[in-house]
Amino acid sequence: MSIDPMTKMNISLLAIFFMFVCNFLVIFARKLQNRMLSFALKTIAFLLLLSILFMIILVLFV
Repeated sequence: MSIDPMTKMNISLLAIFFMFVCNFLVIFARKLQNRMLSFALKTIAFLLLLSILFMIILVLFV
């Protein structure tokens, strides 16, 4: 199975965008006073980072 280079580039750009989203989620979650909402945002950011890891592995090894 092979992915063409343009698709790999688009997946990489999407992963970079998601990294910025994760960064802003964590920064926003740290400023919140509500601990449950802060925990939920940090959990969403962590799950998004796991999907980013999958994208990076997909681009590198496929």
